[in-house]
Formats: sequence, structure tokens, C-alpha cells
Amino acid sequence: MNIVSSTDASMDPTIGLMILDQNAKVIYSNKKAERLMEISLGETLDVPIPASGLTELNSCDKKEKIPLPITIYCESFDIHGDNFRVLTICQKGPFSQSENSRDFSERSLGSVFSEMLESILIVDSTNGTILWSNPYAARSLKFDRDGFTGRPFSDLFPPGSEIQAKNVLNEVVCADGVFVTQTFVSGDGGISYMDLTASLIPWEAESTAILVVLREASERKQLEELRLETARLNSFSELSAGVAHHFNNMLQVIIGFAGLAQLELESGRTGRIKPKLEQIIASSNEAANAIRSLQDFARCGQPMSCTAQEFVNLKTLAKRAVNLGRMWWKTQPEGRGTAVSIETDLNQDCYARLNEERILEVMINLIKNGVESIAEKGTVTVGVENRGPEVVFYVKDTGMGIRDEDLRRIFDPFWTTKGPRKSGLGLAGALGIVKQNNGKIKVETSDARGTAFEVIFQSVEFTPDTEIAAPVMASGEMISVLVIDEEEKVLESISDGLELEGYSVHSASSVKEGLSLMDETDVDIIVSDSGSHDISGWDLGRLLKDRYRNSNQGKPPLILLTAWGFGQIQNEKILRTGVDAILKKPVPIRDLVVKIREIISQR
Repeated sequence: MNIVSSTDASMDPTIGLMILDQNAKVIYSNKKAERLMEISLGETLDVPIPASGLTELNSCDKKEKIPLPITIYCESFDIHGDNFRVLTICQKGPFSQSENSRDFSERSLGSVFSEMLESILIVDSTNGTILWSNPYAARSLKFDRDGFTGRPFSDLFPPGSEIQAKNVLNEVVCADGVFVTQTFVSGDGGISYMDLTASLIPWEAESTAILVVLREASERKQLEELRLETARLNSFSELSAGVAHHFNNMLQVIIGFAGLAQLELESGRTGRIKPKLEQIIASSNEAANAIRSLQDFARCGQPMSCTAQEFVNLKTLAKRAVNLGRMWWKTQPEGRGTAVSIETDLNQDCYARLNEERILEVMINLIKNGVESIAEKGTVTVGVENRGPEVVFYVKDTGMGIRDEDLRRIFDPFWTTKGPRKSGLGLAGALGIVKQNNGKIKVETSDARGTAFEVIFQSVEFTPDTEIAAPVMASGEMISVLVIDEEEKVLESISDGLELEGYSVHSASSVKEGLSLMDETDVDIIVSDSGSHDISGWDLGRLLKDRYRNSNQGKPPLILLTAWGFGQIQNEKILRTGVDAILKKPVPIRDLVVKIREIISQR
């Protein structure tokens, strides 16, 4: 059994970084610095280095046996009376012996160091405050340098991400190092992406501090997101093909049973019509669910932000992932002549704090990979598990497994064993999303038993809100409902259905027509399409707020019906525009009635 963890990857820096204490003892160094300076952690540097500025030295390339010119930029700082030096070291090419040329090269190199140095912070490991920062950190993050000292490290993270900042520092202390691409907030309120490398370094009186190195990653992040979006669109195309196949089958059932019902009606056998109508309704609901699955998947790629994280039950999310791709799981294997069954083990509630839509995307991707790994016949098992302080989502397949030489590269961007039609972005993108949510991915694989992916998050305690039963309308009360929809048949079906349920209904094919009706008659509640051609449902909400702002009569509640996915709707927008509820089309009449009763009874 071969095992690989996403945290095993190491970075080979292009710039050497070294910190010396007051006795010139090396208390931190990366691999590049150790190679260039021929010194290791804990040793004393016997080469004279000025307290500040540029220094040129000749080291030796042991492999090539040739001199190796290096340039060192030294910066000194004092903490509690002790002097420390940060050395930034790089290899440089030979300069011309011309004095003018040499001066030009040194000035150019100085400019490079001045503008391209990594941001370096030293953070107190006990309370998370910043002890020191280099000038470039202040410039790159747009803070006053003196303002860094004593500032909590979490201040550099987006609002609401204090737990994420604490987790980064805790991981350094527990694992003696961390590498992650993180969102930071600059002093002017802007957002930037940076690669964060952090490790423990010895500090005063046998204590430790945390060295944090930040490297600009915004351009790389934008390129990755573009490539990931391309990969997501490819997945969306494949999922759409499965949904289209299923949708056509449902339409065939609807058209077929509608024709049979018509024949039964024409022949006078009305008693045999009801079961056929029930089948039409059931198939229509299933077709609607297929469309919703596409809408839900389409919103998975919304931009990731730390503030979007919320308490999520992995069990519920995993069920959603399986259902979203249910048609694809069936039709894709059939299209290539294989048989794959999806089994689930989703009995435990497993709560974590994460971005629901982005982790849903990871789940779908891992299930999809499991299905594609099976050559002839096999099983993909999807499950969740509580493991004390951690919760786990896993996907196990009985496919061909991953070869040893491939296992180390499965999280590399653009690397794939699936041929030129595949982008190789799936696992790389999944790993990035999981890390942004303070999680990790582990893989176990063998030729005989297939592959198992585990996505692991920190567990959180969470008590779901108790569901409140929908209140019942007082008996004998006649409710006046205004229904607005520009589609004639939709307007007719909703209006007729509400009348059959005992409501007094007024119908309008436009918002302007509906507002005119409200001038002539009292309306208790409004049901409107969100996308009317003359005035949108959202603008109707604003108009109603203004119309009844200074009125003794309360604003009638507004229910919007939308054919779009909820991914395009924000809670802030709902509150701001005076909308009381939103329901997805197609909505059964009885579901609409329940919502009307609920809203009216709360007033």
C-alpha cells in the first residue's frame, strides 16, 4: 500500500534566506542559503558581513568545482537589546571588469533587492504578535513599517479569518513548518494572494519565534483560477451531457403519459386518468431536479473568500455531491462500456467550518475521478467519518490504482495520465481549495484494492437549529393574492391553482399592470416572477418599500419566483430590496400555499 499526503511537498527557493543571532550563529536558513554559504543551522558564520547593505562573496559550487559568485543583502534589527541580522542571498552572474559596468551592475542589483525582496515577518509564537518586519513587507502590504510591531498577525488576514490565522501559527508550532497560498488584506484595504512559508526559529532564553516569509502570488493565482475555470467548464459539459440524456427520458415519459391521458379522456375512461397525471407530475419534478443540479454545479466556481466559510455538515454535502452527478455517474461509464455502482456510507453527522460550494466542487471531482478509474466493472464508495478532532470525507474506488512513479505527481498542475483530452487540473485544484479551507488530502493506493482519497478537516461542534413547523392560516380568512408573470400559461396555472385552494386571486401580465390593480383593490400578498420584462421583481420590492414607507397600511409581503439558481441571489440583496421570500421554479401550488400561510401568519 502506497500513501502520499498533500503536505509532503517541499519548496526549493530561488533566494537564500538566513538569520543570524548576535553571535553570528545561524538560527534559521533555507536550503538555498545553506548551499550558497556552505553552512548549516546552529553553526557560526565566520565570514565578515556588514551590519547592512550589499556584500559580494565567492563561494564554491562543489558539484562543478568552480567559483560561485554570490551577493548578500544584510539587514539588522534589534529586539530587547539583542542584534539580529537577516541575510538575503542570491547567485549572480560574472560582471565586466569595467568600473562603470561594475557600478551599474551593483546599482541594478541593489534595485532588484530593494524591489523584489521577500516579505519577512518574525512573529511571537506565544501570542501571535509581530516582533519585526523588513521594509519590503511594509511596502508590499502597504502598512507603515513601525505599525507592524506589536500588531496581531491575524490583522493581515481578511475580516472573520482570525481562526484561520491561528490555525496557520498552530500548524507551524505542531509541525515545525507550513506552506500555503493565502489571501491577505493590505493596509489600504486591498486583497492580495501570497505564498506563505513559515517555520520555527530559536529565540531568546530557549524560547522560539515564528519566521514568516511571504512571496507575491497574485498573478499566478489569477492564472491558476483561469485554468481551473476551464477545467470546471469541461466538467460542466460532461455533467450537462448526462443531464440532457436524463431530461430527454423524462420528457418522453411526460409526453407519452399526457397522450395516454388525452386518449383516455376522449374515450370517456376518466377513472384511468389520475395515475397517468401523477406519473406526469413525478417525471416533471425529476426533470426539474435535473435542471437544478446543473444550476447548483454552475455556482460551484464562485470566487473563494475566507468570509464565505460557514458551518457545514459533510454528510449532507456529500449526499448533495452524489445526487448532483447521479446522471453522469450512470451515463458516462455506459458510454465507454463499463459498469460502475455508487455506494454511500453517509450515516454520521460531521461538522466543519468551510466554504460549502468550493468543497462541493472537490467532492464531485473526486467522485468523478473514481468513476473514471474503473476500466470494466467496479464500485465507488463515498462516505464521511468522525475521527475525534477531525472529520473526513472519503472516496474509495476499486479501479486500477496509481503507479508508484505517478503517485508523487498527482497533485501537480497539468500533469495527467488520462491523455490529451484531460487537463490534469482536477487534483491540483482540489488540493488548493482544501488548503484554503485549512484541510488536507491523503491518498492510499494499490493495484489490488484501488485508490482511496481522504479529505480531512478540523471538526467543530455545531447544534442545528430546531425546525419549526409551518403555521396554519386561520380558518375562514379570505386572502387576496396578486399574481404577476408575463408568461401566459404560467400565470394561468398559478392563478387557477390558488383559486382552487380558496384564495381571492388577481392576475397581471406585467408589474405596471399589477401596480395599477393595487390602486383599485386591496392586496394581502404578491407573488411575482423575478424577471418581468418591464420592471424586475427586485425593483418591485424597492417600489413597494417606497410606496408604503409613510403609510399606515403595512407593505404587502412579496414572494419572488425565479427560474435561476440561488447562487445568483445574496441574502443582503433580499433584505435590501424588501423581498420576503424566494421560491425556485417550477414550484408546486401546495408548496406556494405553505409559504403564503407561513408569511401571512407571521404578520
